[in-house]
Amino acid sequence: MFNGIRIFLAIVCMPFLATFAFANKRTALVIGNSLYAHATPLANPKNDAVAVAATLRDFGFTVVEAHDTSRRALETAIVKFNQELDGTTSSVFFYAGHGLQVDGINYLVPVDAKLETAASLDFELIKLDVIQKGMEARSLSNILILDACRNNPLARNLARSLGTRSSTIGRGLASQEAGVGTLISFSTQPGNVALDGTGRNSPYAGALLKLLAIRREPKREARKMAFTVSRRGLAGFAAGATSVGFVI
Repeated sequence: MFNGIRIFLAIVCMPFLATFAFANKRTALVIGNSLYAHATPLANPKNDAVAVAATLRDFGFTVVEAHDTSRRALETAIVKFNQELDGTTSSVFFYAGHGLQVDGINYLVPVDAKLETAASLDFELIKLDVIQKGMEARSLSNILILDACRNNPLARNLARSLGTRSSTIGRGLASQEAGVGTLISFSTQPGNVALDGTGRNSPYAGALLKLLAIRREPKREARKMAFTVSRRGLAGFAAGATSVGFVI
């Protein structure tokens, strides 16, 4: 259940890797969308993105970071990320904000999305596949961390515009197939929604940040922390490989 965060720890923060922290190129894209123009703003995503980006920089990642992205701004960040991916051995994508699934395809929702017409799928949203394919084409090992399974009020707009096709809109995000060397971790199980939380960070991002904070502790402490967080109900769902041969 917690493989996603455990493997994430393996790539960025196990103590025995510290000596090699800057031996190979590491690149990350971190997006936090809070201020939705046509839906109630989310409290946590920007805070989550700022904290995760700072932590990744501490581990030697080159980070492309963007907050409250319009469709155009998100596309710009993705292009810049893909440019940085050339020569990368390990890459991470972290997204906090609204997401949705239609016909089993996962989409990220920019802050200017209205989703008032069926064409919105093509012209207002970004397919998760676009980011994943870029990572898998350019980086040896990849982790995608998606805190995007919140209850999405914009999905109701899209359901009205799709009419009889509205049944193709699923709850939360769909299971995403991972290629070789890639792991995908969701904030909850496919088809479910997760809480945004009442604190500074979402429950999922807060759990991740706590795990990253123990980067200088023994590996057994990392396992203990993962178990403790899981017992508190902050466990995520990982899709894809259960072991990845990361090159650090």
